[in-house]
Amino acid sequence: MIRTRLKAILVALLVIQLVIPSTILAAAVGQFTAVVGDVTQTSAGVVIKPEVKSPIQVRDLIVTGDRSSVSMIFDDESTIGLAANSKFEVKEFYVKDKTRKGLFSLALGKLTADVKKFIGGDSSFEVGTPTAVAGVRGTGFEIVVGMVGTQMTTTITCTAGALSVSALSATGVVVSTTSIVAGQTAVVSGGAISVSATVAGAGAGAAGVSAGTAATAGVTVGTVAVGAAVAAAAAAAVVTTAGSETTTTHHTTTTHH
Repeated sequence: MIRTRLKAILVALLVIQLVIPSTILAAAVGQFTAVVGDVTQTSAGVVIKPEVKSPIQVRDLIVTGDRSSVSMIFDDESTIGLAANSKFEVKEFYVKDKTRKGLFSLALGKLTADVKKFIGGDSSFEVGTPTAVAGVRGTGFEIVVGMVGTQMTTTITCTAGALSVSALSATGVVVSTTSIVAGQTAVVSGGAISVSATVAGAGAGAAGVSAGTAATAGVTVGTVAVGAAVAAAAAAAVVTTAGSETTTTHHTTTTHH
């Protein structure tokens, strides 16, 4: 009986020695290029204050406070910036041979990204929010997540290239999908997607919509609505965080490399 217990203890200690180092010494998938203000990084269950060149690992949770921001660069040279009052998680990321997979989550706040094109292989690069999923191959975009009125809303603006936008149900199931190109904004809430030209795009005469999408302002096709007034309404909406606390983003992070 004693011998059996000792054997069990030795096996448990061996497992701990094998598991804990692999978690602590997990390979970095990126690093911070700028850290401003109150920023925390939860890595392997430990909360730390990141600095420039601090490593980023899979499953890291990064939170920015008031008047705070971060810029990050990943192994494929894609860059992501977070504005104030954002909550971001690296769920999965790797580049191996001819495959790239990036899966991120933005629960709240504002994200800007420049995703490098991945040529000659399979690529999956997605950012999920409580109401939407944005899928890209090589493009620039901004995502803002917060309460608009009484509904959690995701506003996705394509600044370069193109990306797919999917709306999620309350249970996280994809209920509709569309595509947007540079100069267009998608507002996703309650399982519906509204697509319109951005203010800058409209000013430049880029009020057109992607192929296969209705070009008449205010027309609704299934759960995807197209109208120039949608972006203006989204821009004027007040984005709030938990409860009724109002969040105002004072600056946008720009990454140079």
